[in-house]
Amino acid sequence: MNEDLARLREVLNKLPFWVVLPFIVSISVLSVLLYIAFLPLAYLYGLLLRPMVWIEWEKRGHDVLVIETESDHSRQWMARLSPLISSRAVHLNWKQRQSWDRWSLPVQLFELFGPHGKPEQFTELSLPAVIVFRQLRRPKTFTFGSRPKDLDVKFESLREELGLS
Repeated sequence: MNEDLARLREVLNKLPFWVVLPFIVSISVLSVLLYIAFLPLAYLYGLLLRPMVWIEWEKRGHDVLVIETESDHSRQWMARLSPLISSRAVHLNWKQRQSWDRWSLPVQLFELFGPHGKPEQFTELSLPAVIVFRQLRRPKTFTFGSRPKDLDVKFESLREELGLS
């Protein structure tokens, strides 16, 4: 096995760059074209998930997805948010994301509409987050993490969106 790998490396090292360049360029162009071709499918998937929320969650009186973490900042904000969303929310805990059922509706909704930091470690800085689902409208995401500004303005906007103002 190591001998085969050594021979392969030897052959690849003897290839001139101009022979490998078209292969690299074609792979790059193909990957960009595939990304462009499949991007509308992600949008369509989001359009299909929203009616599932209305059908499945409306029976139980849920129209809000809450993603929280176990930080002090998150606990403080959850104390303020809980009276607004207590009976109508489905909760996800960011610290338990390794055990989330990847194909469950709440996790899929978070993946499409939730806040995502780059790199993933920064996502926790924008939590807690509240995603409000309304029929025939795009979901609205409100983040109350330690990094976003104007948290009180966002809180009032959330109250208005929930019809509590």
